[in-house]
Amino acid sequence: MSNLLEAPLPIEKPTRQPAGRVPFLAFVDNAGTEKTLRQCLTQLSLANGEIRRGGIAKAIEHLGAERSPKTLVVDISGSELPLSQIHSLAEVCEPGVTVIAIGTCNDVGLYRDLMQAGVWDYIVKPLTPQLMGKALTARADSRGAGPAHRKLGTAVAFIGTRGGVGTTTLAVNLAWYLADRKNRRVALVDLDLQHGDCALALDIKATPGLREALANPARIDGTLLERVMATSGERLFVLSSEEPLVEDVQFTAEAVDTLVSALRGQFHYVILDVPRVASAAYRHALGIADLRVIVADQTFRAVRDTVRLRTALGDGDGKQRNHLVVNRYGEGGRRAITLGEMQHVLALQPKRVIAFQPKLFTAGQSGARVAAARRGNFADGIAALALELLGRRPSRRLWRWPAK
Repeated sequence: MSNLLEAPLPIEKPTRQPAGRVPFLAFVDNAGTEKTLRQCLTQLSLANGEIRRGGIAKAIEHLGAERSPKTLVVDISGSELPLSQIHSLAEVCEPGVTVIAIGTCNDVGLYRDLMQAGVWDYIVKPLTPQLMGKALTARADSRGAGPAHRKLGTAVAFIGTRGGVGTTTLAVNLAWYLADRKNRRVALVDLDLQHGDCALALDIKATPGLREALANPARIDGTLLERVMATSGERLFVLSSEEPLVEDVQFTAEAVDTLVSALRGQFHYVILDVPRVASAAYRHALGIADLRVIVADQTFRAVRDTVRLRTALGDGDGKQRNHLVVNRYGEGGRRAITLGEMQHVLALQPKRVIAFQPKLFTAGQSGARVAAARRGNFADGIAALALELLGRRPSRRLWRWPAK
């Protein structure tokens, strides 16, 4: 793994627990709607409910910087493009949020579009405490999962074709970029419990909670995860461990499934750093990921094992995708396999080519510890990967390809 540190040893820092989610938050556009909602909250004994002015535009602005509530009410009365704003709201909302929209347009087509976009219910004004209370209690009593509840975070698994290709470097930097630059809540999980470097790369202290969670998957819930996750900044949460090398650390595929499922319900993105170990647990981590990033370099061994990994993983489908990233481009000089030769053998063009930049990772350099925080080709490559995850096409500048 390329070294991300710019100091010889990390300084241990106290871990900070992530802020909790408020139970109820509403954004309304007038005093009458606010009064009706307060009456409803009083009837339902929701003392912790909060109501703000501004409608859906303010909701998008607020949730782009703060944690999402468990239940969110948004007023779309004054919106000219309510469906477009609902989609914008969905981008900043955490998974599992119950969204109830209120508005003045009594249109079946709009109702269906809002339901398809993930809204739990749409209430047409005039609003009454009874109508609002019925919507809230129906959601609480529901046994099934509506569209909003089915929305889960995206799982991205990184795996290297061999050691030293920079798999952890890319996983850590992508997680940091999504959290710091794109304001998404991100969980970074280092599944190598004895040799993993994710916590070290971010200069935070690994915690023993990951092994505890994987050993007792029945105990995995939001409370346990909040207790065992370390933090790097406001939005990046890390599960990493440094178990003794003399111990036989094992866990099941079912434990990985339970952990990832729980994280997908709380985070926009779950980034998995998966070791190159032939075990059922690690194969399952790759199998449940929405995106599998295969990291290779310009060596014969990397090309050979890229072929083997693609055979093991399959070509993906509409729900699962495989991306090949060539990292450390140019490191081997004239002795390296060219990109053209790699594409000929693999019959696959890399999604991203990231140049070898040893000075960027040299200990003692000044500046930010995370390489993606500094402008340059490496940060551009990470930004392009992030934009693809967000469903946006990278700009022309980020699509630059080196000569073959």
